[in-house]
Amino acid sequence: MALALTAGIIIATSVTEQIPHLEDEIAYLFQARIFARGKLWASPPVSTSSFYIPFALIINEKWIAKYTIGWPMLLAVGERFSAGWLVNPVLGALTTGMTYLIGREIFDRGVAITAAVLCAASPFFLIQSGTLMSHMFSAFCVACLTLAYLRLARIPSRSRRLAWASVAGISLGFLWLTRPLTGLAILIPFVILFARLLWQNPRQAAPDIGILIVIAALIAALQPIYLYMVTGSPTTNLYTLVWPYDRVGFGPGYGPYEGHTLQQALRTAGQGLELWSSELLGLPYVSWLPVIAGTAALLARRKEKAQSPIFLLAGPFVALVGVYLIYWVGAQVYGPRYYFEGHTGLMILAAVGLQAAGDIGLKCWNRLRKHTGSQLLAQQISHYLPLALVLAISSSVYLPNRIDDCQGLYGITRAPLEQLETIRGENEVLLFVRGSRWIDYAALFSENTPWLDGPVLAAHDMNEGMTSYIQSQFPEREAWFYRDGMFTQTPTPYD
Repeated sequence: MALALTAGIIIATSVTEQIPHLEDEIAYLFQARIFARGKLWASPPVSTSSFYIPFALIINEKWIAKYTIGWPMLLAVGERFSAGWLVNPVLGALTTGMTYLIGREIFDRGVAITAAVLCAASPFFLIQSGTLMSHMFSAFCVACLTLAYLRLARIPSRSRRLAWASVAGISLGFLWLTRPLTGLAILIPFVILFARLLWQNPRQAAPDIGILIVIAALIAALQPIYLYMVTGSPTTNLYTLVWPYDRVGFGPGYGPYEGHTLQQALRTAGQGLELWSSELLGLPYVSWLPVIAGTAALLARRKEKAQSPIFLLAGPFVALVGVYLIYWVGAQVYGPRYYFEGHTGLMILAAVGLQAAGDIGLKCWNRLRKHTGSQLLAQQISHYLPLALVLAISSSVYLPNRIDDCQGLYGITRAPLEQLETIRGENEVLLFVRGSRWIDYAALFSENTPWLDGPVLAAHDMNEGMTSYIQSQFPEREAWFYRDGMFTQTPTPYD
């Protein structure tokens, strides 16, 4: 966990540099800063066009972001201490720990250690832990739900079962509150798994499932309550208020242009899976091999108890791939992140596969040697040598290039922020940013608070008349202008 936390902090500080690079991230940050002040919304700015940020909207004189509130609620904890960037590295460390616990619960300490190391070293995982996106939180929720299911399936103590049913309910509730479509996908395999428990022992499982459902429903209900308070309706789709076509489904009106089609869905999934085949473990195009090997090793045991973990561990990933076919857009920046919540289970299957490969290698080695020597030492080496090879290939072949891809993504860096800090000293400034593209203003607008009362206030430099108006609204601030990497105290000519 310490290594995962350290790696996440390094990525967040030196690669993504604690600033948003995607429009989604600044919207999450905006809503988190609202929640960090104990509010549900901010008042509209003096000019909506001057302080426009992507995926934020004004409804009934309430300024909010379009996303569900689960992740901004947690991100707000970090923002309360001006450390929102640290939340995902911490979640990454906790998810690594959960991966170890699940691996040990199902298999043994060797598999658990291998799975945890694979998880923490995965390029896919490292990149997510350095962002401001919601996927690490939802992956942590899935890991907690998985461990809770395992404990409910195995422990007889009523009090302990009550605790684990509560954990399962909290995890599922926050997963739904964070990424509803992901929650729907994850629900599919877990409905089957919990139904199996209910079938096997209805008197024991029924109260647990009832507690799970009640807690999950209460947490998930926070979103429609929030929507009712903001919009007047618990069913308002904030996504479609930004883009009317941003809906789940197929046909005209679902996605831009002529609508979403099955052909487009399969093409998008293919592109995501192609990137996933390298991103998962850092083995270019063949990261799936250890997962397949682990699945095959479990199937080869031909025992019912060996079959169940396959569905538990692989089911979430398969369900995510299938369910996200109905959404019109894919995700490849920061990796195929719509599939990330299945990461923990795949890491455990991959660990089983590497252990099986090591066992085969040990058998071959013993057949070639006349004297076996220290069998225990040879066994330890055989178990961890495949892991070492995976880490060596990833760290030398794939990961460096992947990190370079994310470094200064879209040309967004902290450089203008550092330059501004030097220029302004202790003064409160009003900074007019020229350029309508996201990449022109991303870093500087990340300094804004929803109440426009921070030491740096960034505004779009639109035209001379609007600039004069905004200056009149904040006369106590020192005005600066930014364009194409240059700060000036007078505006450059307007086109």
